[in-house]
Amino acid sequence: MKKLILILAVVLPMVVLAQKTPVDKLFDKYANQKGFTTVNISGKLLGFASQIETGDEELGSMLSSLNGIRVLTVEDDDLNKEIDFYKELDKDGFFKNNDFEVLMEVTEDDEVVRFLAKDAGNGKISDLLLVVGGDDNALISISGIIDPANIGKITKAVNVDVGDFEK
Repeated sequence: MKKLILILAVVLPMVVLAQKTPVDKLFDKYANQKGFTTVNISGKLLGFASQIETGDEELGSMLSSLNGIRVLTVEDDDLNKEIDFYKELDKDGFFKNNDFEVLMEVTEDDEVVRFLAKDAGNGKISDLLLVVGGDDNALISISGIIDPANIGKITKAVNVDVGDFEK
């Protein structure tokens, strides 16, 4: 009996941690599907990029602190009318059951834009998520330790346009 309890104590946390989040499920559902564009940049590649001599040591340090960047967009206009990333995540209970804090939300007609982040302490965030639902579906996930002052530099380094966040 003690062995069974010990095995459960070891295996159960691994099973819980291995479960995919609604965001992961959404990426998996639409990745490599016709009409969608997906971009996955691994932490390893970001680490390599941080070693490239750019003359900006802060950019290199920032890139090396990231675990990955994922982008999912809908390119097909007809699909954009049928799909809503925001509503899919909401249906899965993502917005009620997570550690993310809403940084900004914009709602206009049937379109919702929501920036979310996890607090990492010391004024930094550990993950950043941009969800756009409606006619311009997009999902951008940046994982790792992020200084909010550097978000513009991160998006510029990987050529993602999310507005003027660079200070």
